[in-house]
Amino acid sequence: MSRHFATAAIVQAAPGYRELRITIREQGKADDIAMIAVRPMHDTPDVLAAFGWRLVGSLEYVAGPNEERAEVEPCNPADHGGAEALRDAVRREIRARTRARLLVHPSARHFQPVLLNGDHSTDPIGWTFVVGVNHDRGHGWVTSTGAVSHGPRITTRADAARNVRHEYMAQMTEAQVEEPDDSTAYAQLQQQPGDVLARLLLIVRNGGTIPVDAEPVEKPAGETEGPVFRKGDRILCVDGVTRTVEGMAPTGTGEPARVVVEGGGEWIAGNCLRANPEVILAAHRRSNAAGDRVRTKPDPTNSEWRAALTELGEALDYLRKADPTVRVALAEDDAREAAIQVHPDARGFQPIHNPGEDEPAAWTFRTGHAAGSRYGVVTRTAEVSPIGLYEYPTTAERAWRQHESELTR
Repeated sequence: MSRHFATAAIVQAAPGYRELRITIREQGKADDIAMIAVRPMHDTPDVLAAFGWRLVGSLEYVAGPNEERAEVEPCNPADHGGAEALRDAVRREIRARTRARLLVHPSARHFQPVLLNGDHSTDPIGWTFVVGVNHDRGHGWVTSTGAVSHGPRITTRADAARNVRHEYMAQMTEAQVEEPDDSTAYAQLQQQPGDVLARLLLIVRNGGTIPVDAEPVEKPAGETEGPVFRKGDRILCVDGVTRTVEGMAPTGTGEPARVVVEGGGEWIAGNCLRANPEVILAAHRRSNAAGDRVRTKPDPTNSEWRAALTELGEALDYLRKADPTVRVALAEDDAREAAIQVHPDARGFQPIHNPGEDEPAAWTFRTGHAAGSRYGVVTRTAEVSPIGLYEYPTTAERAWRQHESELTR
């Protein structure tokens, strides 16, 4: 029987929002198989029990990364009211993220929760997210009951959050907050046991979607899910590292397909992207052709123009993940725009790297002129750090690192 291990930590998931995040992996496997993320007012053993896992022994605290680790084993999910409330919170997030991507915004990313009453809130009432790139970049929102923003993209995340609260209060007035607008889809999630919900949450947190608005399709006996890769293929694994394929691993009935990479590690194939040079080159060609059409006689009423815009978004979304050069360039574009929205004269962006990482975690930027110049930091997720402005870029970087360290304590 396989052994499983859980890692639990209270993390700063977004500005003003902390969560207890638990990941579970199987011994000998490189990628996680499940994730649980709830508000940090619950004990780790209780949260694990709600999703069908129990401790083998006790939790061990690891001071460096400030987390707890333990061996766990499957069990029957706890059935008390508190456990069901935890599962229901995860169901709402799975549905919200999936509906946002499937129904309106395929490129939705950088989800951040919206609370009704700050730290006194229990669960999010919705999420804001980023859509589009460069000058087409904006924000959208989705509520915990599944209502998704339509129409023009919203300029700031703060405005999107206000829309979530407005929608929530309107539903409160109409006494409809507890009634999902897609009861069939929600009923499907309610039928899923806790361990399945934890697997689904990992998928949507990693940018995937699940068919919550359609009946599940039964696979023929013995058929596995996920793409098939061949020896020599280059793939982007879920941790953001590109690796070379050695072959496909044998799997049993109902198990997800796994791909074996150089060194013997195994990854769930459905979580990997093809990253062969010819695939990346083809995506560049598609994005260039679509970009040329989008820039030529823009006309949102023209079906050909709209199709080109969709093609551009899909190609850039793939390149953002598979091509490190594009990934960094697009992230820097997002970060620059975010900084300029707060400081219109922001310029002189310089990357900040964490030890051992090739891609920047943030950028410093300069405002003002001559002796009045001051420096701030904007992060990889396009959020201007609240540390303020400093006389030197090195001081701003130190303040940002100190702030990030304090958030994870």
